[in-house]
Amino acid sequence: MIKVAVVGSNGFVGSEICNEIRKLGSYSLIPVTRNDNLQKAVHMADVVIHAANPAKRFFAEQHPEKDFIASVEKTSVIRDLCRSKRLILISSISARTQLDSVYGRNRRSCELIVHSDNNSIVRLGPMYGAGKSIGALNDIINNRKVYVAATTEYAFVDVAYNAKKIVSLISNNDNKGIIEIGAKAGLCLESLRSILNSTSTFEGADDTQIPLKPADDAPDVNDVILFAKSVMK
Repeated sequence: MIKVAVVGSNGFVGSEICNEIRKLGSYSLIPVTRNDNLQKAVHMADVVIHAANPAKRFFAEQHPEKDFIASVEKTSVIRDLCRSKRLILISSISARTQLDSVYGRNRRSCELIVHSDNNSIVRLGPMYGAGKSIGALNDIINNRKVYVAATTEYAFVDVAYNAKKIVSLISNNDNKGIIEIGAKAGLCLESLRSILNSTSTFEGADDTQIPLKPADDAPDVNDVILFAKSVMK
């Protein structure tokens, strides 16, 4: 049985990946938190999923050195430990669309560190699901200011869908390189605000994030509306 170490197993994406692996029962799961012995966990594993990079873009802009340490330096350490193993890096579409920001540049640097013929890089965009407490969707639901332009389009997708796609890569040796995951199309944040009768205001640059080649089974972005309305009840 393939042994899979999930680094960042307590995070929003990492915990969902672990849930999917447990449900399948096809792999031996090694959950790895910041309190665990990373070297020992990686040594035991056949495949390593690195889902431990922070997702706080505003924090990255305010604290670039801390974000560099928490993402680029951490990824370099994990890459060195995984020299003889397959590594799946959970990255962000920001690594393509936000190279003018600290967050985007650092995520792109992480991708360059792990890039090889054997590894996979998975870029995720905006997500929703239980436990998600930050981001534009959460701000709109709670009538808070959104720090991107109203024209921004996001291909919102359920984190559970992302987890299934990521886990499917474990035994799929054909899916190497960069993979972008998200809904089939984007949803304008201004339209989402109107649909949800939110009083949020917008401030910032356009941050449109839509996958270049969505999967054939990519969900409808409008599913996020049903989720948002269920949370607002």
